[in-house]
Amino acid sequence: MEIKKVVCVGAGVIGYSWATLFSTRGLEVILQDLSRDILEKAMEHAKSNLNFLEKNSLLEKGGAEAALKKIKTTVNLAKAVGQADYVQENVPDNINLKKRVFKEMDTFAGRQTVLASSSSGLLMTEIQKATRRPERCVLVHPMLPPHLLPLVEIVGGEKTSRETIKTTRDFMIKIGKAPIILNKEVPGYIVNRLNAALWREAVSLVANGVASAEEVDRAFCMGIGLRNPIFGPFLRAHVAGRGIELFLEKYDQSYSNRWKTMETWTSTPDSVAKMVIKSVNKMKVVRTRTLEKIERLRDEKLVEILRLILPKHPFY
Repeated sequence: MEIKKVVCVGAGVIGYSWATLFSTRGLEVILQDLSRDILEKAMEHAKSNLNFLEKNSLLEKGGAEAALKKIKTTVNLAKAVGQADYVQENVPDNINLKKRVFKEMDTFAGRQTVLASSSSGLLMTEIQKATRRPERCVLVHPMLPPHLLPLVEIVGGEKTSRETIKTTRDFMIKIGKAPIILNKEVPGYIVNRLNAALWREAVSLVANGVASAEEVDRAFCMGIGLRNPIFGPFLRAHVAGRGIELFLEKYDQSYSNRWKTMETWTSTPDSVAKMVIKSVNKMKVVRTRTLEKIERLRDEKLVEILRLILPKHPFY
């Protein structure tokens, strides 16, 4: 199946970033949401993203204007989805909302249309129960921002067909993504489960007075973060231990001692949340820059990193 027409349902941060990416790959994109105001703001962001890409030579001269013309907007879900070969849904991660949107999309879409969700943690097995053709429903979880970061996690539900998984994977590769396919469903998939573990410990360090939010972030960025673009946790362990067997033998007790002192919260206590908010708001970058400027700085640094490690990563 050749995918030519793409629809982004939901024009928030993820939605307009997906639209940015699709348009730069020469695809006709329809960006859909409930109001014209939302869509106008989304198009402003998409234009800004495209100009940023051209400024940083990730698009040829005039490429931003050409790509922007590929994006159309509408508040009509039925009309948008009815024209699509591929739909990327981007509404908030609420299971009831997801099911309602997928039920509507399933009603309007053609029989071969792939219905993909950008959910960051929900299970497709549950979402696809709302549809008549669950076999064409799949999770395609991007990293933020999707127009810059290559990874996507592809996760099928119990009734997702192999053909849908293959079509989606092939499409993601074609538009420059680096897809991974999970063998089975689990809440949060791979990336956000790793994020969840890291986040809980970061919060714990602040809550227990070990360090400020700024110091924890600095420790990550100047240490783990610098190494992370090169080594994942398993390859890091393999190298650090001079072999994974020796690592497990030498460091198991050390890790056991750490795990025993770590928090096991399954939700953030109110008192801890207040401490975290206070500590984050004290960070110099938060006090001196707007969110928009922080995001732009992130994107500028991402471009520098991507130029160094892509397209051919030395290990992956």
